[in-house]
Amino acid sequence: MFSRKRLIYSLIAILVVSYIVYSLVSGNRVDATTTVIQKSTLTVSIRNEGRTRLLESYVVTSPVSGELKRVALQVGDPVVRGGMVFQVLPPESSNQEESIQQANVQAANAQVELAATAIEEAEDNQAQARTILKRQEALKADGIVTEEQLEQATIAAASADRNLESAKLSLQAAEAELTAAKTRLTTSSQAREAMSTAAYAPTDGNVLRIFERSQRMIAAGTPVLEIGNARSLELVVDVLSEDAVQIKPGNPVDVTGWGGESLKGKVRLVEPSAFTKISALGVEEQRVNVLIDFDSIPESLGVGYRAEAAIIIQEAPETLTVPVSAIFQESGTWFTFAVVDDMVEKRAIEIGTRAADKVEVMSGLVEGDEVVLFPSASIVSGAKIKR
Repeated sequence: MFSRKRLIYSLIAILVVSYIVYSLVSGNRVDATTTVIQKSTLTVSIRNEGRTRLLESYVVTSPVSGELKRVALQVGDPVVRGGMVFQVLPPESSNQEESIQQANVQAANAQVELAATAIEEAEDNQAQARTILKRQEALKADGIVTEEQLEQATIAAASADRNLESAKLSLQAAEAELTAAKTRLTTSSQAREAMSTAAYAPTDGNVLRIFERSQRMIAAGTPVLEIGNARSLELVVDVLSEDAVQIKPGNPVDVTGWGGESLKGKVRLVEPSAFTKISALGVEEQRVNVLIDFDSIPESLGVGYRAEAAIIIQEAPETLTVPVSAIFQESGTWFTFAVVDDMVEKRAIEIGTRAADKVEVMSGLVEGDEVVLFPSASIVSGAKIKR
């Protein structure tokens, strides 16, 4: 029994001595991952998810009330501007309906007059918007107004142009309704096909949706189909309002996460009004839509696709940076563990601009310094690291 205890004590003593010898030889070195800091381009971006949508789409409605002929087009079919997309037959009239049809003629006359008045108002608004735009361009040349104010005037002028075009289309629709209302007074069942009213594509593009396909009675203004250019896409990204103030038109954008290669784009517009949105955590947030134009659109990218956008708000080349994983904060001061001759040194640093994965170093480190990444509890000043 005594020999066994002495043997156990001897083994323990050997292990302790071996550990002390190993510690002296190895110098209590600890495992650590390090990196050498260098100057690089510091890119600061705002990242969020967005959806693609058409820049412009047009809903083609029935110009008159009547019987819609079955729509022959299919979703995805190409259409050309001015091409017929569907027809509406005039309804069969009867003696009992004559008074109603006469009233319809009077109502259609009133709609024509209203549409003509709307054109006059739209023309006045267009003239005023163009005058303001010219004034803003002159003021911008003198440096009095900002680029954003000039852009708003440009958008207002474009909106006035579209409103005038819309008013003209409304007048055409009202005139068509008046013509149809007049013909209903004398339309016979044999002449219905000849007296049909056609609807035409307002632009080149593709059929996106068909709201009414089957032959049935519909009222004037009923949406029948939607047309748009499937290759004319924009990306809509909603960001926090406090981030939106940092984004300007023209900021470059990297688009990823849509299923293909990374795409490039630019911010076209930061919408001037915010909206309320509930986050996944149930927090009420104020969000702002940012509209992004693609530099090029691949064939495989479609409408309503999800994508990740990195909106670049700042790029600083030749900036001394350190990885975020190498710094930590204590009592309001930032520190890192620098490595000098294999020995760890806790060093206070001053940081500047922060990006997602690295930060700018203002003082405390110089190019070529080695720092510890992801420092563990065993990393302390004076410790030696393994190589």
